[in-house]
Amino acid sequence: MNILDEIVANTRSKLEDKKLKESLDDLLSKIDMDNLGKNIFKKSLEGKSESIIAEIKKASPSAGLISKDFDPVSKAKEYELFGASALSILTEEDYFQGDVQYLIDVKNASNLPILRKDFIIDEYQIYESKLIGADCILLIASILNDEELKIFSQIADKLCLDYIIEVHDEDELLRVKNFSKAIIGVNNRNLKTFEVDIEHSIRLRKEFKEDNIFVSESGIKSQKDIDKLKEHNINVFLIGESLMKGDLF
Repeated sequence: MNILDEIVANTRSKLEDKKLKESLDDLLSKIDMDNLGKNIFKKSLEGKSESIIAEIKKASPSAGLISKDFDPVSKAKEYELFGASALSILTEEDYFQGDVQYLIDVKNASNLPILRKDFIIDEYQIYESKLIGADCILLIASILNDEELKIFSQIADKLCLDYIIEVHDEDELLRVKNFSKAIIGVNNRNLKTFEVDIEHSIRLRKEFKEDNIFVSESGIKSQKDIDKLKEHNINVFLIGESLMKGDLF
């Protein structure tokens, strides 16, 4: 079992426990379907020569502990000051030491739209994302089949949530070409081997002919990397580790 399979299995197990404490019907009863707000995440990335989704994460399986003095609210304010277009907040608890409370706290303190970064495998998590204040969710093509991608994106649309569909290779890119409302993200980190290469985004960008916002994720360590990606028609970047460590900007 690779690390991605392990994380998904763990997520599934924890989700079953969570449902026993609060059912899907309980979640649905808390959502005001007549007052859902507006989609603002995707709009925050549009019309700019360079848009950065700045990520807040305490740890990762590849890097270990990234921030000892972890303060998500302070980090969000720092990102807002340097001009980030949006935020990404890890909420997966066991492998990334995330927490939904981090997203709730940042939502109350920042005006930037927020991506909930987690391993979404069940509609329960989408409704939960809306309740905790997320503006966008992540749908990972490698852990979801075509029917799940369709259903989950429809739920997101219904809740006025934007969504990033994350792909890793040409086959997954082909699967998502008809999701016209999606933000397309290419993870430069292979989630099975954890090898990173920004050329991955460049290669897939050349293959993608649709008009979706296209995001390069992971492995961006310098302005030089950003400039290289911009030369290849990529101008939205999800950056985490380098920003958390203060190595960029």
